[in-house]
Amino acid sequence: MQPTRTSLFETEMRDQVADAEASVLDSLGTGDPILIEAARGHLDGLVNLAHRNGIKIKPLVLDEPAIPLEAS
Repeated sequence: MQPTRTSLFETEMRDQVADAEASVLDSLGTGDPILIEAARGHLDGLVNLAHRNGIKIKPLVLDEPAIPLEAS
């Protein structure tokens, strides 16, 4: 029995998701809501693409609102 090998596509998807997670974290430091939303949108798109291709990836970035809700 041979060990399971990951495909080149899966390896690349995991690398891209990791890079996108880093971008989200960097954008959170700026406090710019547009930059944060763009980075999260890119990460979500990559995760969705991976899922559509049978690769289960759960991003490490917490699911928080991109734009903080102001108290009324």
